[in-house]
Amino acid sequence: MKNELLKISLSAAVPIWIDELKRRSLAYVQERAAICGQHVAEHGDVILFKSKKRNATSDAFNRLAEGVACLAFSPGGVTIFEMHFEAQHPEAVSPTQ
Repeated sequence: MKNELLKISLSAAVPIWIDELKRRSLAYVQERAAICGQHVAEHGDVILFKSKKRNATSDAFNRLAEGVACLAFSPGGVTIFEMHFEAQHPEAVSPTQ
């Protein structure tokens, strides 16, 4: 049940983050990927098991969604929980395209 809710939530949140990150520089996206990865590594348990600390669960979920969105800009995108996210960053488009 929790995994299904997580999948539904990510399917809504990740495209929103992708749209936001397309407006930022590619260097910013890469920097955020590292920050989000570290945050999820340290606090990922509160995504599945709600924290008693105010905003901890929503903050961890948002870092997960943002991090997945950052990874979507990688060549080939990213697959997580049987969902695939792939995006093209405006800076990564070659001038011949």
